[in-house]
Amino acid sequence: MKKCIVLDLDNTLWGGVVGEEGLDGIKLGLTPPGSDFLAFQQALLDLYNQGIILVINSRNNFNDAIAVLRTHPNMILKEHHFAAMRINWGDKAENLRELAKELNIGFDSMVFLDDDPVNRLLVRTVLPEVEVPDFPEESKRLVKFLQSLPYFKIGVITDEDKMRGSFYVTERLRKEHEKKFSSREEFLRSLDTEVHCFIDDSSSIARLSQMTGKTNQFNTSMHQMTEEEIKRFIADEGYRVFYASAHDRFGDHGIIAFALVRKGVPRWSIESLLLSCRVIGRGIEEAFLEAIRRHAAESGASRIGIEFKPTKKNQPAKEFVDKYFNEYLFSVSAGDVTPGGVRLEMHGKT
Repeated sequence: MKKCIVLDLDNTLWGGVVGEEGLDGIKLGLTPPGSDFLAFQQALLDLYNQGIILVINSRNNFNDAIAVLRTHPNMILKEHHFAAMRINWGDKAENLRELAKELNIGFDSMVFLDDDPVNRLLVRTVLPEVEVPDFPEESKRLVKFLQSLPYFKIGVITDEDKMRGSFYVTERLRKEHEKKFSSREEFLRSLDTEVHCFIDDSSSIARLSQMTGKTNQFNTSMHQMTEEEIKRFIADEGYRVFYASAHDRFGDHGIIAFALVRKGVPRWSIESLLLSCRVIGRGIEEAFLEAIRRHAAESGASRIGIEFKPTKKNQPAKEFVDKYFNEYLFSVSAGDVTPGGVRLEMHGKT
């Protein structure tokens, strides 16, 4: 577990070199590649909000760099988000020594992110306790790079409200990104969405209970469940509890899908299926259904039924049921329904 991210600035938090291109010339906005850096900053802010310390270690003119932090209209990370800064022309390894001393943390608590391979080699050589991952050459890979790092696995976030600010920012980036494409399919494929499905996992019960009470548009049962109810279903071998999280190139969606399934032979029955409204139409609902289908098939079921209770608000759920369930039945031999561009990973019981 690491507690501190040490960040370069030029071509790390923004595109370009501010000392050469000026405040208005750096790449940081709603269109690529500037949007890639904006999304990266938002992902860093999410970690900051979970208690990860952010600091700056940049070879730069202080006045040029600090002006970006203080005045650039698209900067997400501001001066106050950084616990300490070294913006100078000094040796980056020496700067790291000073930063560690100032923050009173060990080198083994630090992760150094810098686009320059020379600086990365220097730190690896002089301060081997500092973690120095390779930095992606393409800015579009920044968010996934950060999310793939194993150093900040704080656990599944159950309080999704803490992520609400990032949802608004990243959704704006997605909408701007969509304008580049002539078809919806091309746009969805470009998002590189990953859906992670968990089975009978009790680590996110608070979030799942919250979802059953707050989700209206994509909700087949409208039955609110307490945390204790969900715990009982997880412990009951006659049921399976599924949930899914998702992320794409612009950031983390958090936990966005839930299903309660009653097992039977040869038919399983989905008693409750719901999806966060902010991800409807991104292929995530199909990937989630595919996860249930795979597990049902592996368990010997041949069909999946679904219970649906219409309301004034859950038309999106009805459209999904009408599309994939013939009179509320779905054959597990239907094949993979996951759309192109969405990667599904399953975790838990097999």
